[in-house]
Amino acid sequence: MTQLFEQKSLLGKLLASENLVIEHKKVQTAYFDLKSRTITLPTFKEMTGEVYDLLVSHEVSHGLHTPKQGWHDAIMDNKALKSYLNVIEDARIERKIKEKFPGLRRSFNIAYKKLHDDNFFGIQNRDVNKMLLIDRINMFYKLGAYVKVTFTADELPFIDEINAAETWEDVLRITEKVYSYSKDEQYEMKLEQYEATVKGQSCALDELGTH
Repeated sequence: MTQLFEQKSLLGKLLASENLVIEHKKVQTAYFDLKSRTITLPTFKEMTGEVYDLLVSHEVSHGLHTPKQGWHDAIMDNKALKSYLNVIEDARIERKIKEKFPGLRRSFNIAYKKLHDDNFFGIQNRDVNKMLLIDRINMFYKLGAYVKVTFTADELPFIDEINAAETWEDVLRITEKVYSYSKDEQYEMKLEQYEATVKGQSCALDELGTH
């Protein structure tokens, strides 16, 4: 495993074309510190070469394409936007790194299948198409080859825009749109849950009244 870490650490530096610091720690997920230029990677019990390629390449692409100040300003302006921004930026930076290094496509596909099979994303026994839009977007770009994710006619334009996103400014613009749409989506979902609860209570009262 130590030899694998050493080999793949070199891979990260080669992909980034800079002397990045790469650390291995007991963390839940990989992350990149844009300021210190440090990639921190988890020490999974079963770390395959493809999973390592995915993690390193993903974080390297953040280093290449995600602007430190832009990220900081966006999440400081609206901290609730952070998770939305992260999902949509992930889709862009993964596409960018695979366009630059096409040989990574195979590693990404194998790695995401491995993570899906290990239930890394926690979606076993869940209907992904009942998730919120931002979660379905995340599953579509990470597991779309293995999980059928559907979108409504109103949602598909968001996917087209994400597919075409080239710049950080594009990501900000799309994120604002998805976030705004999702506030209405969450309200409608809560309303449906409330109406289902009220209906259930009504049925229960009807049953009680028959005794």
